[in-house]
Amino acid sequence: MSATPQASAAPSSHALPDATIGNGFSAAFASLAILWMPWALLKQIDAFLAFQTVPELLRDVALALILLAVPALGLSLLAAGVRRLVALAGACASLQRGLAWFIVLLPVGWVCLWQFGSASLAWLRQATGASLLLSSQGRIGAALVLFTLLVLLVRKGRLQRLFARIIPTLLGLRGPALLALALAVGATLWHPPRLLHAGEVPIAPEGAVAGPDIFLITIDTLSAQEAAVCGDGPTLMPRLRAFAQRASCFDRHYASANFTTPSTSTLETGALPWSHWGVQIVAKMAPALQDQNLARALRSRGYEAHSINANLMASPRHHGSFTGYDSDVISPSPSLGLKPRRWLTLFPDTTLPFWLSSLVPFMDTLDVYLHGEHSPFAPEFTYDAALPTLQAARRPVFMWLHTLPPHDPYLPPPGAKYKLLPPGELERWSQMRGMGTYPTELQPLIDKHRLRYGESIIGADEALGRFLDELERQGRLDRALVVITSDHGESFERGFMGHAGDLLHESVVRVPLVIKLPGQLHGRVVTAPVSLADVAPTIADVAGIKPLGAADGRSLKPALTGAELPAQPVFTMAMERQSRFHPLRAGHYAVIDGPHKLVLDLATQKSELYDLAADPAGQQDVSARDPDTVKRLRALLDAELARAEQRRAEQFDRR
Repeated sequence: MSATPQASAAPSSHALPDATIGNGFSAAFASLAILWMPWALLKQIDAFLAFQTVPELLRDVALALILLAVPALGLSLLAAGVRRLVALAGACASLQRGLAWFIVLLPVGWVCLWQFGSASLAWLRQATGASLLLSSQGRIGAALVLFTLLVLLVRKGRLQRLFARIIPTLLGLRGPALLALALAVGATLWHPPRLLHAGEVPIAPEGAVAGPDIFLITIDTLSAQEAAVCGDGPTLMPRLRAFAQRASCFDRHYASANFTTPSTSTLETGALPWSHWGVQIVAKMAPALQDQNLARALRSRGYEAHSINANLMASPRHHGSFTGYDSDVISPSPSLGLKPRRWLTLFPDTTLPFWLSSLVPFMDTLDVYLHGEHSPFAPEFTYDAALPTLQAARRPVFMWLHTLPPHDPYLPPPGAKYKLLPPGELERWSQMRGMGTYPTELQPLIDKHRLRYGESIIGADEALGRFLDELERQGRLDRALVVITSDHGESFERGFMGHAGDLLHESVVRVPLVIKLPGQLHGRVVTAPVSLADVAPTIADVAGIKPLGAADGRSLKPALTGAELPAQPVFTMAMERQSRFHPLRAGHYAVIDGPHKLVLDLATQKSELYDLAADPAGQQDVSARDPDTVKRLRALLDAELARAEQRRAEQFDRR
């Protein structure tokens, strides 16, 4: 007689709590706030603390908690709606609850597992020193394993039992999660984040300036070694080569860093990375420099200033300089992974676009397959977005256009594909290797990636040529100041493919620079070393505005008019490992003086010397046979590092 109640009680042990909107929200929010967020934060905590104070980091966490409530509420409402529909269809109450909980828990469980795996992989890379790169096929494979496991749980009837254990635990976290949300709301109301374009600089009256239109065009990841713009030899950029023949072409132009954030921050201010301190991928410029940018200076003289940008890391929204522009646009793109990052740039003072968007990591993976053969970041998206702004302009225009190709993925347009690498290899995004280190035996494969990269350069050149043709058609090109350059190059050598990291060799830091003055018809090639830090001072000088207060660079205007450019050392650096809150002890720094280039690893004090006159690609270290030059350049670099350390201490040691 006693067995009957026990048998009837057994199923109830697997009964699910009622899937109300409140329960669904609580379970989803607890999962995201207490399980997902710590892993997302820990993955990049060292980078955050290298450039953010603890109060700034807590501000971002508070805002993130509030934003996490949005998908949690959306999932709970969706689950409630589906439950109502299946109820109308006559489904039993148990099926209604199970389906509703499945809708809530599947997405949050997915992102929690993905974030745990991603953070664990990053930790293993850090602990072991191995590359441990997970290819797009590997990511899809991991997704298939998880999906297969889910199917098996459903088929064996174990999913409900699993839910019956997980859901009460999550609901038990409701109190701490909601308390954290309440504290986050209070903190955000007390110290609200700045929204995009709050507090713009005033516009001068119309007619206050009669200067030329200024077009600053930056083509991401364009190595001068590969593009070969100056001179008359073979080139992958015939349109830019033709344009350079009526402009000044700088054959030894160096980016200030080896990836986008620091180099484009230099482009805006003329300040080198050790001055502006936007040196981590997610770092903004130092607050003292965010308002000392070229766009703000030009706007104060009556220019319209517009940025149209295909790379979030190059955007003024990311740098903190967005208030200097009349408009700051992220280029249109069909990329799914870009969409949440773009939305989160509405809070440009925060780091949210670079870590909260990992809630949807599968969108990046979907991009690999949805846009398998054609780049979702085509240059045309940027150039086409500029045309309506030009047509609406009522004053002289400063327009900064930043396009992404030939940055990876190396997916050239149909007109350029197969010009260097024949069909049958590296056809799709999913077949391409990610950036990072590689063993020597993979060099033949890396060389094929280099050919696809070259085709992407050809495609970028064709798109640039069409835009220049349009400016010509509108009658703007001849009377405009046009500057075309890049933020960094790309490596396919020395066991490293891509950019960033520690390397400062020529293929990564030497980039094209072409400058055409208004009305210029004849070209010249300048062979003296110059810096990306010189671009903003040059534009300011030609436009007739006062020098930028934060600039480390100099105006190149004398060289544009045919005068000899005085010799001056040029600096480039890789400072991702250096915190702005600690004395300069880390990073790689290079000084180029005449034909010589010295590269210093500050942490180990190891230096390398290259004679670029005899070895243009910088492959052979000659420090052992020329110690005098090493000593001279090291003294020069040490003096600049000492000045940079003094500036750093003045800005950040009293945080």
